[in-house]
Amino acid sequence: MKKVVACLVLLVQIGFAYSQHVVYSEPDKNDYRQTEFEIIGKINGNILIYKNTRNSYALSVYDMDMKQKDRLKLDFLPDRIINADFLVYPDFCYMFYQYQKKNIIYAMAAKIDGSGKLVGTPVTMDTTQISFLASNKIYSVINSDDKQYIGLIKINSKLEDNFIVTSELFDKDLGRKYKQQIQVTMPERHDFLTEFAIDNSGDLSFFKGYSEPGK
Repeated sequence: MKKVVACLVLLVQIGFAYSQHVVYSEPDKNDYRQTEFEIIGKINGNILIYKNTRNSYALSVYDMDMKQKDRLKLDFLPDRIINADFLVYPDFCYMFYQYQKKNIIYAMAAKIDGSGKLVGTPVTMDTTQISFLASNKIYSVINSDDKQYIGLIKINSKLEDNFIVTSELFDKDLGRKYKQQIQVTMPERHDFLTEFAIDNSGDLSFFKGYSEPGK
């Protein structure tokens, strides 16, 4: 108990020293123990938080005092998505998501403004046909440090000794710059690909590594 008291006193002292202002939101009656959430960030003076409650998707919009202004159901999403990632700009964000319909995986992008509303219609970035037993986690989304380039990466590892890396480059407005495939020989069973990155010129790089068995 003494340790807890000491921590609380320290936090109070730091707060007075730097005049920090701590705010928090009131509980949302629509949130449950099973609710998954992700803080998207500050967009046009609002704070957006993504929430997933048993495959029911919504955006909660808060002001800078963490008072909830709105809660918007993401009606444009299918009943079930595989994952969701966000890329934030000052006045909007992109929501990247994937979903499966029959044996097709769709990689999608939706533009959302600072009030949590969809701008335009979602964009299909790519699709992939998969077999019945294949994993449906197909795509990874990366971006350059200045957020002017967005990359979509897909790795076909069906052949253990020869991976096929498909990369697509998009500009900030989701205009496709190119789509290319690279074959990477994987002579060792424990070779792997990682650390995919795009620089501010739009060039793609990644790392090929080797993991020793048992480590």
